[in-house]
Amino acid sequence: MRILQLVLFSIGVLAFLSAAFFIGTDDGNSLWKIGIAMLLLDVVCIQLWPAKPKHN
Repeated sequence: MRILQLVLFSIGVLAFLSAAFFIGTDDGNSLWKIGIAMLLLDVVCIQLWPAKPKHN
C-alpha cells in the first residue's frame, strides 16, 4: 500500500507540473483534473493505511 501511495502522489505531482505547460488548453485542463484525482486517491490510500493498535 505504501508503494501505491508514492506512485499516486508522483503521478499527481507530474500531472500538475505538466499541466503548467499547457495552461489555457484542453490538455492542461485534463492534466489538472488527473492531478486532482490522483491526489484524492492518495488521500484515500493514506486513510486506509492500518494504524498501530493503541495499548491501554
